[in-house]
Amino acid sequence: METPPEEPQWYDRETPADVLRRIKRTAVCAYVAFAAFALISGGFRDFLGLTCSSAVTIICFLWLEEIVEILLQPAPHLHAKRLTLRTLARFLLLGVALAVTIIVARFNPVSVLLGFSIIVVGIFGEALYSVYRSFAG
Repeated sequence: METPPEEPQWYDRETPADVLRRIKRTAVCAYVAFAAFALISGGFRDFLGLTCSSAVTIICFLWLEEIVEILLQPAPHLHAKRLTLRTLARFLLLGVALAVTIIVARFNPVSVLLGFSIIVVGIFGEALYSVYRSFAG
């Protein structure tokens, strides 16, 4: 008498694309919440600083996702120098965007830093979801 095969755990059924989609969705929800707070408490300038830094952070996250995907492919990396230069240029762009939003445009540093933290909030949200799912079964 054969026993039916056990169904794999929930974390074995999820794909990395599902996890990334949840992180992006949570980050966008965090942006909406932070934007409402910035608009109410600080006005349009704080909202604009948050929006600029959030856009830069999301773009950098998407770039980093692309870079990691390229690096983790089992194929030989013939263009490692080009990938390294592109990666460094993207992080330089991130630094310039931070400097422009705080120093040149004189946005509120708190709203700018909140914008730069939305991906971190997305990752925390994914961690909390994983903890919840592990206890829920």
